[in-house]
Amino acid sequence: MTTDRQPFEALLRSAANDVAWPATPDLRDGVLARIAATSAASSAPSAAASAPSVHGRRFRAARALALALVALLVLAGVAAALGYRLPGLDILFVESLPPAGTGLELGSAVPLAEARVGEPPRVLLPASLPEPGTAFVLGTGVRRIVTLAWRAGQGRPVLPGTDLSLAVMAVAGDTDDGFLTKMLGPGTTIQPVTVGGDRGWWIAGAPHDLLVRRPDGTTGVMTSRLAGDTLVFARDGTLYRLESALGRDATVVIAASMR
Repeated sequence: MTTDRQPFEALLRSAANDVAWPATPDLRDGVLARIAATSAASSAPSAAASAPSVHGRRFRAARALALALVALLVLAGVAAALGYRLPGLDILFVESLPPAGTGLELGSAVPLAEARVGEPPRVLLPASLPEPGTAFVLGTGVRRIVTLAWRAGQGRPVLPGTDLSLAVMAVAGDTDDGFLTKMLGPGTTIQPVTVGGDRGWWIAGAPHDLLVRRPDGTTGVMTSRLAGDTLVFARDGTLYRLESALGRDATVVIAASMR
């Protein structure tokens, strides 16, 4: 158990002790009587053949299995209600999943419309994808960074350490070869690409930061929040950074559809 979970476990155990459960009835006598009645009935003479009925055996096996499943579900429900864990099984009931990208220090989660209203930067959406699950805003003015996050579908590739398949970051400014290569370390490769007529770069390998030339002439660093391959391109005064688990070609197609 990690340190950050200790307070929660203590609260759950305290809550379990305070729950007023109804008294559990004694079921032993009723069960024993039922077993005795069943045994007596099965030992009585029958006009049928002396071999046990196949149908009867199947019925009893099915009934035993059903009772076992009901008991397991009841036990699991009680354990979940009390905050306990079964061996090898954590039981958590939630109304909904947290927003895509939660915990990645991407900024404050905001409605998509709010993220797109403020400029700079100019926030474009890929026409080839549904709307992002979450939008984040970090900073203000020319230092404002907007990040759009798409949660990976079941069985789809994800960015390491996240639940995302794609994150699109937008910041006012541009970059060039010199800026890009200054921040790339060992184990990182850079390849020029074309994104809908705009020049871009596909950066793969180790995590990396980007140097950004802001509209006011200052230089800033666009820090990598994720450990994924990256497509970078600039359009109309905005630098776009797509961190993607989808591969170079698919990511370039997505970027070219941004409107």
